[in-house]
Formats: sequence, structure tokens, C-alpha cells
Amino acid sequence: MLRETKRLKTMGYRAIQLTSAAMMMGGCLAATAGHAADQIIVGFITQLSQNQYFVDEAAGAQKVADELSAKLIVVDAGLDSDKVMSLASSLATQGAKALVVVPSNTDVGPALSDIAASNGMVLVASDSPLQDSAGKPVPFVGLDNAGSGHQVGEIMVREFAKEGWPLKDTFFANVEAPFQACLDRTDTAVKVFEDANPEWPTANVIKVPYKGLVAEGDDAMRATLTAHPEAKYWLIASCNDEGVVGALQALESRDFPVENVLGVGLGATKSCLAFTTDYIKNGFRASTNLDPSAIGGGAVRVAVDIVNGKTVPPTTFVPTPELTIDNFQSQLHC
Repeated sequence: MLRETKRLKTMGYRAIQLTSAAMMMGGCLAATAGHAADQIIVGFITQLSQNQYFVDEAAGAQKVADELSAKLIVVDAGLDSDKVMSLASSLATQGAKALVVVPSNTDVGPALSDIAASNGMVLVASDSPLQDSAGKPVPFVGLDNAGSGHQVGEIMVREFAKEGWPLKDTFFANVEAPFQACLDRTDTAVKVFEDANPEWPTANVIKVPYKGLVAEGDDAMRATLTAHPEAKYWLIASCNDEGVVGALQALESRDFPVENVLGVGLGATKSCLAFTTDYIKNGFRASTNLDPSAIGGGAVRVAVDIVNGKTVPPTTFVPTPELTIDNFQSQLHC
């Protein structure tokens, strides 16, 4: 029996988790009843809905859906690729004409595009690019992941040059989550630093795996510090602010000298906290201001435009201006 899913309000973030829970209980989500016959239904498959970035992204998607008089159904696949497929099929049965997906694994592209095509749904990728079963790029809205990683790397190179730390004693904490968008960012940042410092020992790059949240970054960095007591200076990059803030918390817990730490965030999801918290604000040198609500909203707009027969660009990148302790208050709503 179909269940009527509560419509997400712009700030009704918890609805994401409730919707996902309903799926797991075996019930279908929103029925097509209760919407106008010509109303476009957009399915939005997100991941890690407890993470503030994805919460804000879904809120932006809802705002634009409201503006366009479209019906938005948001579900959370976590990091489970198989669940992405089952949710896509479920959304099709609910009458979705467009499907926006925030994939944790880009390998889902071909199978996902087949599901969309067989059900007459438009497919749009958000955050991580996808290819369809013919190898053709799916319309994409999001961050230029490699470009953003390059931006972080350049900031790291610039700030490191001011310090004069011995290369052999400088270690790079690459705080990375196990999905492609994150790896594209962090791998690029590391490469930019390596290219700028060719004499730096690459063995000093330490992968610090986590799953996107501050507490996980803290735990992972504590283990890293235990494994590498020889590090006298730490560089920290991650695919979001959370990884850098978590690593800085771990360093603080070990009384590591903050003047020997250089962290660069990404996305500004924790920049208000980072730039106003003792210890962390001295090690958190900069971040990049990514507006996830603009990505979510942009993806919905592109999806609805395609359904309406409009021509859209194959790729829409959202800009990421640099944030520092000197300008963050004028850029963010802290």
C-alpha cells in the first residue's frame, strides 16, 4: 500500500531520514495522488543525509522545486550503490519524470541511466559526474572536484611557503572519504603540493580514511598521530571542512603545537566553527566557499528544464571563492 510522504519544507531537514526509513520498512514513498496531473515529480537520491552539506543541498533542491511548482521526493541511499538502484526504480513507480542523483560511486552511472531510460525519466548527476551506458556524460551540476582540489593545493603551497618548515619533517594528512568526488579533491590537492615541492618525500603523505563527519575525522587522525610520532609539522586537507576540523581536534587533544599545523578546508560547512574556535582557528588557514543549496537547487532546475524540453549545458559548475578568518563573516551567515 502506497504511503504519502510528507513534503519537505526548506528547513525540514529531518524529513530526509524519515523518507529513507520508510523505504527500508518496505513501503513505497510518495504516491502520485494529491498532485496536479501536469506537476513534474523529481526524485532526489542523496547520501549521508546527517551531514550538513547534504542537508543544505536537499533544502536548496526543495526551494527550487517549490519555485517551479514541482514535487520533490528526497531519499537517502547512504553509501550503498545497490540502494541507489532500488530507490531509482521505486521513484519511477511513483511517477517521477526526473531523477537527480548524488552518487557515492560513479560506477552506478550505466545501470542507473538504463533504469532512467526504461522508465522515461531524465537523469541528472549532482556532486559527482556520471556516464550513461553508452559512455556519454550525464548532465551534471556541482563542484569541479579536481578543480576544487587544485584550489586547495594552491592555497596549501602558498601558505607553506611562508613557514619555511623542513620538508623531511612535514607530513600531509590526506583525510579522505571513500567516494569518487572526495578522492578527486584530495588526490589533486596532494599532487599540487608534491609538484610544487619535488624534493619533499612522498612517503610523508598519510592517508587518513573517514566517512565525512567531524567525529570520524577526529578518530582517524588520533590513530594517525599514534602511528607517526616522528611528524613535527602537519599539513591537512580533506574533501570538506569536517575532515580538517576533526583532524585539528585530534591534534589539540595531543597538545600538538598549533603553529606547526596548516589546514585548508573545503566547502565552508564548518568554517564558522573553525574560524571562531580556539586552537582550531590558528590551524585552519583557509577554506573554499561552496554553496550546497545552489548545487541542489541547480540540479533540480536543470532536471525540470530538460523535462520541459529546454536545452541545458552539459556541465554546470558552482564557483568556490576562498574564505579566510578575515573575510568569512562577510561571506557566511554565522
